[in-house]
Amino acid sequence: MSRVLFLDNDAILKLVACHLFWETVAALGSNQENLRVLSDAKYVFKKSRRVIGKYPEAIRLSAISIVEGCQAIKPEFNPELPELEIEGIDPGERLLISATRNESAFYLITGDKRCLKALAAASQLAEIRERLQGRVICLEQVIFKLIEIQGFEEVLKNVLLGRDYDKALASVFGSGEWATEENVLLGLVAYIEDLRQETEGILASI
Repeated sequence: MSRVLFLDNDAILKLVACHLFWETVAALGSNQENLRVLSDAKYVFKKSRRVIGKYPEAIRLSAISIVEGCQAIKPEFNPELPELEIEGIDPGERLLISATRNESAFYLITGDKRCLKALAAASQLAEIRERLQGRVICLEQVIFKLIEIQGFEEVLKNVLLGRDYDKALASVFGSGEWATEENVLLGLVAYIEDLRQETEGILASI
């Protein structure tokens, strides 16, 4: 059975920028039918000043094309939403997290580390954290996994297209085309392990 993937807007844009979106979906054992995105993702990619200022039109149009073919999470109320209204978790992340309660086999892919840290630190979210244990994936984990599957050189050429849109990738792949597999893997592991310690078991092992 394919896993359901919940993707936040940040993760979608960065994976598209790196030309690794569909490779990621396949690597995580899912398919287009099982992708879940925010209902306003298309409009954010079209009209958000922050997004327009950061990403060129080609990336935004590609991201729009992708979300148009995904199942949208509508902002319907469920009992968990008030609990998730804490500093560090934005409305979009709240909807994605709450929507996971309806699935048994899923991953939540996010580029928002601030959200994950806030989720881990909030004592009132213990039940939600338990559901998310081992189900959350950060961008660095995705890149590490793709290197295992596709090989370093193949991933490197794609990441170099989009590394400047993410601080961690810009740092890990800072040597550009001269980056070595050993140094990149060490850098990715350092980011992943730091986040794993700060988020108390939420991150998946993939």
